[in-house]
Amino acid sequence: MLGRFNLLRMAALFGGLTLLSPAALAQGDDDEGEGEAADSEASDEEDSGTDEGSDEAKEAQDEEQAKGDEDKKKEWSQEQDQAVDEALSADSPVELPGETYYLVGLRYRGIIVPKFMMNLFGDGGRTVYVDGIGPEFGIRKDGFEYLFSLWWADYSMEPTPFKASEDPAEAWELVESKISVIYLTADFMWSHDFSPEFALNYGMGAGFGIVFGPLIREQAYPPAGVGRGEPYDYEPCIAVNNPPGGYCDNDNDHYDGYEEPSWSGGGSKPVIFPWMALQTGFRVKPHRNFVGRVDLGFGLSGFYFGVGLDYGI
Repeated sequence: MLGRFNLLRMAALFGGLTLLSPAALAQGDDDEGEGEAADSEASDEEDSGTDEGSDEAKEAQDEEQAKGDEDKKKEWSQEQDQAVDEALSADSPVELPGETYYLVGLRYRGIIVPKFMMNLFGDGGRTVYVDGIGPEFGIRKDGFEYLFSLWWADYSMEPTPFKASEDPAEAWELVESKISVIYLTADFMWSHDFSPEFALNYGMGAGFGIVFGPLIREQAYPPAGVGRGEPYDYEPCIAVNNPPGGYCDNDNDHYDGYEEPSWSGGGSKPVIFPWMALQTGFRVKPHRNFVGRVDLGFGLSGFYFGVGLDYGI
């Protein structure tokens, strides 16, 4: 019994040592390594799955963004096409950027020559209203236009007392104008558009006018019983000392409808008159082919207002 018990104890001890031998330990380490490798592989697969999901989400987001940008481009393109279609329609007042428009029409200007402007050159005078009318031709692009015009202005004035400021009271003359001027002018106008139909114009005009027609000068005297009186009550002298009183003298021959010579003849009547003006106004375009303007300005001739009616060609 004892011998069998010792043999069993030795076998058990030998078995335990075998389990603790390097081969066994190595086998245990291998098993643990395999477990850790499996865990690492599972983790890598999980991370890989996460990265793939992130990439797919990003690609989906980029595709959605690209689609949104494309939709915006299409919408913008449709708006542009609609604007072009409106501008090209038969009656639209819309003007396309970069497009040149041509206009032909008629203008009227009413010029007010104020008395104070005449008093810059002498005493007397009166405020005169001048009518001006003529054709015009315009070129317009990107809110800027040139307006060329050949127009006639009537500077007629009824007999009006006038004299140099340094002359004595006996030097009053009655001056009557039957002058007309043919102007060749160009207006350079910018527009501030409030809508395709309505805009504010501003700019300037320049040119010159050819003067023709008589300027009549006659010595004048106060009627009997008036004394010196008001020069606007004076009457033209008939001849030298007729009537007597010192007003109708022989200093010049300004009697019986005397016509003042032009500059070329040694007189004071101009041959050419310059046109320089600043102006503003409103522009109305109710239809593709029709334009109307209201002009307001000030220049060498005085203040003026006007209207223009043009047809687009």
